[in-house]
Amino acid sequence: MKIAVNFENVPQDGGAYHENILLSDVFKNFEKDEFKILYIVSNKKVEEILEKRGLKTIFFKKDFFFRIQNFLYKFMFFKILLNKFKIINNFEKFVKKNKIDLLIFNNPSEMSLHSNNLMYVIVFYELQHLKYNFFPEYKSYHNFDLREIVIKNFLNNAFKILACVEKDKTLLQKYYNAHEDKIVTQSFVSRLPLIFRKNKDDKKYEIHFQNLKIDKSKKILFYPAQFWPHKNHKYLIDAVEFIVSQKNIKDYQIIFCGFDKLSHLKYLKELISEKKLNDYFIFFDYLKDEEIISIYLNSYALVMPTFVGHYSLPLFEAFYFKLPVLFTKNLLDKDLKKFVYEIDTTNKEDLLIKLDHINKNKEIINSNLNAAHEYYNQFCSIKKIEDTYKKIFNEAKYFQNIWKKTN
Repeated sequence: MKIAVNFENVPQDGGAYHENILLSDVFKNFEKDEFKILYIVSNKKVEEILEKRGLKTIFFKKDFFFRIQNFLYKFMFFKILLNKFKIINNFEKFVKKNKIDLLIFNNPSEMSLHSNNLMYVIVFYELQHLKYNFFPEYKSYHNFDLREIVIKNFLNNAFKILACVEKDKTLLQKYYNAHEDKIVTQSFVSRLPLIFRKNKDDKKYEIHFQNLKIDKSKKILFYPAQFWPHKNHKYLIDAVEFIVSQKNIKDYQIIFCGFDKLSHLKYLKELISEKKLNDYFIFFDYLKDEEIISIYLNSYALVMPTFVGHYSLPLFEAFYFKLPVLFTKNLLDKDLKKFVYEIDTTNKEDLLIKLDHINKNKEIINSNLNAAHEYYNQFCSIKKIEDTYKKIFNEAKYFQNIWKKTN
């Protein structure tokens, strides 16, 4: 069976890129005689990255005619019209020319709009655009209307839809009347624990940490997240201002890392400077995997005041590295909430309240950290991902063999 992964993400995309890379590692373990897996790319940089990793790629050029089709395919009238006259879009032609039996979109890609006559699997992220449609990113980069078009389309046309947690599956059914049998829950898995397991040399990570020139005398609160408004970095600025100016506590330092989005980073830095809090914040853009691991190993807690996400990769990473997690109240999936300390992001004092709780309850905290670590080992395993995809591939092959011979 010939399977193609549509790989559009670049390192600047953060979690989506790293999930795609992890999936490529998983697929390397599959028997090539049973499942021939290759990667569709439209970006030369991505092509170079994948080929360096020994992966087979095929290049799909998004030329002028494709871009016209891409615009038209967002309107149902034109899709019906084109289908009526049996006009096949360029992407579908490309897939059929390469004799691909099954497509994988490892994110809610608009390329899925061109795949209604193909069998495909798609990974779904979240639905918070329905609640927080006023954020700038949903007016531009993560366009609200385009998201709706893509979601409604793949709910009707995908062979299988992968959601990370039950809460997202439930919301797909609630808001879009999605068919339950189509949706498969599969936890995301971070590459960082895999990298760490291969080399647990403490000296190596200590050197990485020293090279970052971070002050170890303070308790580090780590927030690895792209600089989107919905990530709510501002809450931490307001909370630190309260801790420093009103409580005269100067023990904590916040580390932010991620790529700037919509020039939001400039606003955050100006805010910190205005409040005279520069000594309590460190900014990094893109960090190497080993550098991020070194920060996890030297942090006091992970802080995630985000408005979006019923799960996150840093959350799972913190579970693995046994780091306390402070996460937005009433946001996480119910299976994850029990392992974190929820913060009310409308109350700048609540961060300190939760930090004090962690300070004063070491035995209870350690017990919870061990439970979270065990959860990670049980539900975030490579074996689980392999089993999930093999089951989907075999089911797709079974159905396709009813009307054709798979490649």
